[in-house]
Amino acid sequence: YPHVSLLPLFASNCTFSACGANRPVLQIAPLPSDEIERCVNLTNCVTVITKTGRRPLNVIRLAKNIREHLGMDLPMVVIDDGPDDYPTEIMSELAKFPNMNYIISSSTDLGIGAGRTLALTKVKTKYFFQLDDDAMLTEKSSASDLKELVEILDTTDATLVGGSSHRRRQAFAFFMEFEMVNGKRYLSYYLNSCHLANWTIPGFPSCVRCEVTTNVFLAKTQSVLEVGGWTSELKTIEHKDFFLRLKAADKKVAFCSDFLVQNNHKEDGIDQLGKQFKGNYSYDRRAYIRKRFLRNVLMNERFENRWNIDICDHAKDKQFPSWLQNKIDAGDL
Repeated sequence: YPHVSLLPLFASNCTFSACGANRPVLQIAPLPSDEIERCVNLTNCVTVITKTGRRPLNVIRLAKNIREHLGMDLPMVVIDDGPDDYPTEIMSELAKFPNMNYIISSSTDLGIGAGRTLALTKVKTKYFFQLDDDAMLTEKSSASDLKELVEILDTTDATLVGGSSHRRRQAFAFFMEFEMVNGKRYLSYYLNSCHLANWTIPGFPSCVRCEVTTNVFLAKTQSVLEVGGWTSELKTIEHKDFFLRLKAADKKVAFCSDFLVQNNHKEDGIDQLGKQFKGNYSYDRRAYIRKRFLRNVLMNERFENRWNIDICDHAKDKQFPSWLQNKIDAGDL
């Protein structure tokens, strides 16, 4: 599937490629009754996808957590760009989850973008559930809570519906737009703007229209494949690019604040900042963190070059993007 074009899509007063993302958010509309195909059994319509890197212990913990909180084993596709010689006991633990397709990449540095897209191409259900390998479902992400997200995708033209993650519960669902500031091209974020706009999805009081959510989301497999999934050249810093391309392709995004997932960065001796396997995979922790920081800087430069922007600016002092504020001022909302 080709990646969506970055040609200008809305250029009346904007001349660089990212202007296509400045169009107003489209209203999420109900599907005609004859187009609704309801998901009856979650295991038949939802597949978990996870990208990991030498962290199979995380994946095992995640699979156990899903079984505990949902009362079932969802199909899982896991992409690991780590080694192919894990200890026998680890492989035995992974084998306890027959619904899991654990793929070890031939590349030891596949990256998040290419890894998630590879996982997506292996999905056989109409929806996929994106979870990081350190995610943990909670009492607010039970089977009934997940079914509510499924219901939104079943009955509306939304492509993706995201949930909350612990510390970012109130601040990580937002609108964004590109602006010219002192001759510089800025990508500005409008934190909390989704709930401030109060664009609730009818029938789902805790869910609103939005543009960007956390990495906890349920999405329509075919719709995301149509935009090419994630950008393979972005090994990290892939999040903004993914949601920008969804918007440029008119794919609609929703956010449900009541669906809550935690991220456990360290538990049961699992070191999230390092590698779980030492010995042959030993590492200098300080050197590893420095390498990761430098790679993130490089990936951010790739992202900015890809969209032809100068600065990614978190505009925390602004409540709404300009197009939304104009509608409010004009009484159109």
